[in-house]
Amino acid sequence: METDYKDFVQKILKEIPERTRKILSRRFGLEKKEKGETLEVIGKSYNITRERVRQIERDGFKKIKKIINSSDLKKDFEKIKTIFEKKIKQFGGVKKEEELISEINFFQSKNQAFFLLNLIDTLKREKADNDFYAFWYNDPKKAVLAKKIANEFVEEFKKRKEPDSIENVFKNFGKKENLNKEEFFSYLEISRRISRSIDGKKIGLVDFSEINPKTVKDKIVLVLNENKKPLHFREITDLIFSLNKDLEKRDSRSFSLHPQTVHNELIRGGDFVLVGRGLYALKDWGYNPGRVKDVIKGILNSFDEPLTKEQITEEVLKQRMVKKSTIFLGLQDKKIFDKNEEGKYKIREA
Repeated sequence: METDYKDFVQKILKEIPERTRKILSRRFGLEKKEKGETLEVIGKSYNITRERVRQIERDGFKKIKKIINSSDLKKDFEKIKTIFEKKIKQFGGVKKEEELISEINFFQSKNQAFFLLNLIDTLKREKADNDFYAFWYNDPKKAVLAKKIANEFVEEFKKRKEPDSIENVFKNFGKKENLNKEEFFSYLEISRRISRSIDGKKIGLVDFSEINPKTVKDKIVLVLNENKKPLHFREITDLIFSLNKDLEKRDSRSFSLHPQTVHNELIRGGDFVLVGRGLYALKDWGYNPGRVKDVIKGILNSFDEPLTKEQITEEVLKQRMVKKSTIFLGLQDKKIFDKNEEGKYKIREA
């Protein structure tokens, strides 16, 4: 039967002095509060300095370790210790703190998991800074290697300026370091500057729009590229709503969106082309902006000779999702187009 971790933590706390127990409980959120409290907040409530609180916390852990090693709690603690050590080893000796705690899914609370991690001498914690998330490791050399690999990735993708598939990145970078896929991506995920796309298929820098779309325009481009075909503006809006929900889960932020905002961006954005009734495509796909008549003119200009109605229709349908009758109607504008004796069309000369 698996150890009840929450119960185990409570057993530990009962063995230490009351003030130490309360301070540790507040620091790690082990009782009613969901979040741990700061040294400063706890210090003020006891009228002591934050450094004194830190000392009590440190001494509390020393007492707990002695109690565990000299009591019946040792057997259960060794089981917990083995679980964490195996999990860290599985990821090459380095794992982002948030992900590590999620991986240990036996825990009823992440706060208990974090508390117990701090009792394991074989595992060390690297504090979060501007470049890296907090992470745990079992060997200082591996921690250094993980940072090195992550930094090299950042420098390389600054040059590339776009993300790449998970498979390509592992093939081109991970295998060179003699790491398996789990180990390699565990190293990358400690970096604040690296992230995966929402669908998890690509990886790159967090400031890439495909990785972290911020504007409505970024999101429109993303959903069109993912679907690889023109979409109706209502469908684009629905897909962005879904995308925002995924972003909220990943980034713990709230995203609002009004359907008219999406339509306005499609209308005025130079990156998008109306190719049918309410249907939009990316200009980068080879679609030219303008009305059907403008498309016909562009086609005739690109050929050195007049074209038949059938030839023009074939070319227009590559650019627009319209009825053939709409194309025929456009060809009837004699101010723009001439029809020769062979029944072929050309642009009327000025």
